[in-house]
Amino acid sequence: MALERREHRIALEILYAVDIGCRPLDEAIAQARTGVGVFARGDTAMAEDPYEPIYPAMDRREDAAPATDWTLVETLVRGCLEHRADLEAQIAPLLERWTLERLAGVDRLILLLAAWELRYRPDASTLAVINHAVELAQRLSTERSASFVNAILDALAKTRPPVAQ
Repeated sequence: MALERREHRIALEILYAVDIGCRPLDEAIAQARTGVGVFARGDTAMAEDPYEPIYPAMDRREDAAPATDWTLVETLVRGCLEHRADLEAQIAPLLERWTLERLAGVDRLILLLAAWELRYRPDASTLAVINHAVELAQRLSTERSASFVNAILDALAKTRPPVAQ
């Protein structure tokens, strides 16, 4: 799971492009795979992102990060979108004095992504899923988002998952 941080970030970026940017899903995935459009990562972004290789020879090193698991990225994105209504219905009651509509878009999508993993990816470690979501919130959202995301996902992980259909 620790190596899936890149896949979580890319999945979140695709969800953001689809949800906030109103991009067609297949187009957003294709752009993410090729690194064009909103997915182009400049030198500054690469230097700030510890999960991206900075030097061309990095992939030949013994300790190089594995290649991006695009199957996992697509599974995460398509699963979130397919089960969105159900996941939002499970998250909504946990938002004390808040509604999904009031949440920052990136926070809502982080919750959706992690909720899908907690509910539909039984091999995923609950702790790793929550930690990755908190890390994304720390890096990509507001100062208080990480603790908010942590609290909601912790509460969701403690609720009984719905009966699989």
